[in-house]
Amino acid sequence: MKALQMVVAATMIVAAAPAQAVPAFARKYGTSCTTCHTIFPKLAPFGEAFRRNGFRFPGVDRDYIKQDAIALRRSGAEETATLPAQVPLALGFKGQTTFHPDKDSSGGRADNGAAVNGADTIAEGNLWGAGSFSEKSTFFAELVVSSHGEVELENAQVHLNDLIGPAHAINLRLGRGSPTVTSFGPHSTYLGDGMMVSTPVTALNGATSDSWNIGGHYNGIEVSGVLAAGRAAYSVGWNAGSNRDVRDSEDVYGHVGVKFGGMRFDGEGNGRTNGERPWEETAITLDAFAYHSRSSVSFAGATDGDPEILLQDTANVVGGAIRAQWGSLELNSGLYVERHLHAQGDGTSARALAHYDELSYVVAPWIVPAIRFELTQLRPDQACGGGSGACPRVTDARIMPGIVFLPYPNLKFVVAALLESASGAPPGGWESVGGFATGAGPDLELQNISIAGAFAF
Repeated sequence: MKALQMVVAATMIVAAAPAQAVPAFARKYGTSCTTCHTIFPKLAPFGEAFRRNGFRFPGVDRDYIKQDAIALRRSGAEETATLPAQVPLALGFKGQTTFHPDKDSSGGRADNGAAVNGADTIAEGNLWGAGSFSEKSTFFAELVVSSHGEVELENAQVHLNDLIGPAHAINLRLGRGSPTVTSFGPHSTYLGDGMMVSTPVTALNGATSDSWNIGGHYNGIEVSGVLAAGRAAYSVGWNAGSNRDVRDSEDVYGHVGVKFGGMRFDGEGNGRTNGERPWEETAITLDAFAYHSRSSVSFAGATDGDPEILLQDTANVVGGAIRAQWGSLELNSGLYVERHLHAQGDGTSARALAHYDELSYVVAPWIVPAIRFELTQLRPDQACGGGSGACPRVTDARIMPGIVFLPYPNLKFVVAALLESASGAPPGGWESVGGFATGAGPDLELQNISIAGAFAF
């Protein structure tokens, strides 16, 4: 079972980006999913503006709504509380089949030497709810059900937009979701789960509890907006963090982004994209963020029968990213560093570095080749082997070439490979970042080739 879970984790990261396209929006506005997406869940420039505006069209949102609504109460000249005439729900499913060309690779051995793993051809179902309460208030929710019977509420958000000042300057998000630490949607990638690499440091060090990471879904509040004539974006938030059954973490974070060229962050003005090629623009976007977290973390006792070790870990993270677009060619690159004060079972600290690059080219609206690189480094701050020097860092590098197909706007397939190289391994192994290598084998291993599918309606 553990081996199967390892394979599922890696293939999910390599090839099965979650189906975050929400057809409920397409029905609401009477438009195609490709209005906002290239190959879902990747957002086109207009889709990013729609997301930043609290799931509203630029300009006067109600002018674009095609779905009937029931008026409940008028609270102002331009504010009428409404109820959708149709239930604003959408369904989606995703999964993957994994192939091991080399059954003796670390990935093949983790899957018990199987040449093919089809256990998760359908691995997950999604139920989305999305719509508006009024012109300035919207909602978004997502319930995830795995084929193993696990149920998780990933998103449940209310957006209160244009609270004061100019349009799009101050928006408020309440509820559950992932923190905004870049100018783009968290799933704005063709080959991965999220564009930003997730680095669960305590899990890498062998923690038995949920590991906090910057891409997690947490309960909290966030203020965001677009300023400087639509060329600067910001977000500031607080959330309860991970393991909140022990104690709320009271985490805080902030982000700023600046865009040069292309469509404005809010989609307003004259910087619109080509209607026949809506994914194209020529622009450079720079992002920076900082995050402070406090979380409870558990480790197994030193020997069988020893009580579980409970620690309070504090993490500080700083990072940045760049997106460069030239027509249909897009490069995303980012890096962040973490320092944890109590990230190991003995209470000592650890440092981590995460880096990613993704290069893609939209050949046509239905086919996109891409290649992705991810790097994770971990360095424990503790003595090794009784010596006085710190343990050397361990590193895992993952290369993921792939191609994405969209035969229909709400049906996609991804064919991708995972090549991996590691120098050593942390106590918890590399599974939590999608790796298999132990650092003791070949310099570069072909771990698997996966075919993933996702559809939504």
